[in-house]
Amino acid sequence: LERDISSLERMLGPEALASTYWVCAFSVNQHASTCGFVSSQAADPKTGARYSACECGQVKYLNGTPPLRSDGSSIRCEMNKFDSVMEYLSATNRDFAQVVAVDRDFCLFSRAWCVAEIVEANKMGMRQSLKLSSKQALKQECDQLRSLDVRNMQAARQEDVAEILAKIPDINGFNAALQQMLFGQQGLFDSLDNFDVIERAAQIGKVSLFAEAALRVSGSGSKEKSETGVAVVVGASCDRVTN
Repeated sequence: LERDISSLERMLGPEALASTYWVCAFSVNQHASTCGFVSSQAADPKTGARYSACECGQVKYLNGTPPLRSDGSSIRCEMNKFDSVMEYLSATNRDFAQVVAVDRDFCLFSRAWCVAEIVEANKMGMRQSLKLSSKQALKQECDQLRSLDVRNMQAARQEDVAEILAKIPDINGFNAALQQMLFGQQGLFDSLDNFDVIERAAQIGKVSLFAEAALRVSGSGSKEKSETGVAVVVGASCDRVTN
């Protein structure tokens, strides 16, 4: 802001402001889901004071709250539809992309929902952009990242982990695919020298996935150009995470 005004002006230009960012933490109504639940370990990292649960009193719609879909998941719950939302947005906007903002401690990769969203975007052939604090931070966490196992990942509620695991028919295959997506050729961590500008276009063989998804979305035949859309996966501090 003080040393590079021109960059700030570009960031606030018409082209930049035409981009729409979808952030699940802001888009999901926390008062209708998890605000009344606080982990027993959740505390302020500086003062050590325990976090208190919200007392809004709003009705909560969790994974198993009726009415239910044919697969047993809640219709009114806002936390169990990320894959459907991503499929819809990518099918109706060919410019839709995903930004992965990684926290300094790489806790993002221990969070079940975050990893599930990253893998889902990769499976769809969505363009993904990785944002890290530094290349050195990635080198320090490489060993931990190479041993990731979806069975060890966490969420604010155990029901969320169970629901995500239930959607994975082959856990070992999923873990192998996750490693390939992160460290394989053209993976998210493939180019360490350009870590802050990693912009991977979807592989040509995956383009057909967009067309296939579009056919499953009612009313997606419009050819009008829409504004650019971006889904953001954000890594929080290890001291307090909610996804």
